[in-house]
Amino acid sequence: MIKSIILVFTLLFSLSLSSQEAIQQWVYNTLERAQLNVDNGNFEAAEKIYYDYATSSYSSNSYDHFVILRSYAYFLLQQDRNDEALKYLQLADQKRKMPPLDVFNLKFILGQVLYAEGQRQEAKASFLEWVEIGKDNQFDLRPEGYATLATIYAQESNWDNALIYITLAIENSSIFVENWAQLKFAIHIQKEQYMPALEIAQDLVRIKPKNKAYIEQMAGVYNIIRFEEESLASLEFKLQQNLLKKPSEYINLANFYLYKGLPIDSSKVIKNGLLLGVLDNNIKNNELLSNAYIIAKDFDNAVNSLINVTKLSDDPKYDYRIGQIYLQNSDYKNAIKFLKIARKKNWNGSKGSLEMLIGISYIELDDFNNARIELAKAIALGKEDEAESWIDYMDSTDSLRAAAN
Repeated sequence: MIKSIILVFTLLFSLSLSSQEAIQQWVYNTLERAQLNVDNGNFEAAEKIYYDYATSSYSSNSYDHFVILRSYAYFLLQQDRNDEALKYLQLADQKRKMPPLDVFNLKFILGQVLYAEGQRQEAKASFLEWVEIGKDNQFDLRPEGYATLATIYAQESNWDNALIYITLAIENSSIFVENWAQLKFAIHIQKEQYMPALEIAQDLVRIKPKNKAYIEQMAGVYNIIRFEEESLASLEFKLQQNLLKKPSEYINLANFYLYKGLPIDSSKVIKNGLLLGVLDNNIKNNELLSNAYIIAKDFDNAVNSLINVTKLSDDPKYDYRIGQIYLQNSDYKNAIKFLKIARKKNWNGSKGSLEMLIGISYIELDDFNNARIELAKAIALGKEDEAESWIDYMDSTDSLRAAAN
């Protein structure tokens, strides 16, 4: 966890230097001198610089001191001296009238370090301030912050707030995070919300189909769920005779087929319910149908179901998901098409991820010019490490082509 804190701190530190608030030239020179010592392995000299300036006297609203304190804290985090780093982060937090973006970033790092050091209540307070500042200023709220808040609330058995924040974490993440899904499953079980728990359990089994623990927990939910009026055998018989009349009957039967590893049968149940008008042609039912098709590896129909969702919702996450499916199945032109639609609709997932996927799709089409444009955007949004390897690949490919000619 501490390594991830250091990585995030590096990013936020670099962002701070481009803040609307400017540090004085002597501060910039001092920090540069300290960093040069770090780069040369002279940590004792670097620390003396940081310490001397951090412990000097400044006004309570000195931005220069704020940056020095935070820089020293970052240096200490690099040395795995987290308790000492915490002291200087807290001193920086005491500064007043700092730019909102700097305070926002500091609250995130402070919350992570406090939580890692076992100071749960203080961490929660810091993250709640982070959320408030982020919402007030429309800053990008990282899903990792939401997830840590959810974990803290879950440890307090505050299941309602835990569910709010873990749902925000999952909905704002561009990737499936297994631990977050496990937490959401556990929270639904605690709240006796078994159908949402079943959906999460199915996602976990879909991601890790050979994980016995996930299979067993999904089976446990099925053992808890009781079909209110009809047995499974009766539901299957009614399905064959087109006699199912309740939406819940179709949904229960479709979910049971998914549990049994029969996604094709599950998709048939949902599709039949939609055709007969028993199931509403809404977002949730089309998503369930799409998931069944994805598990069955019927990607064409999965895409068609999601396209139906895009007709019902302007949420760009569905266009993004369609683009991902096309990319995974090497249909790069359609991947680009739907990823660009998601961007036009202001998709707000992990910054730079969408541009990375578009850039990769262009590379697969040997359209290096457009690929470089998209990867440059990804780098500007913080995806430098991921983008550089693809840029290196294009550079080497261009060199080989030039040599061949």
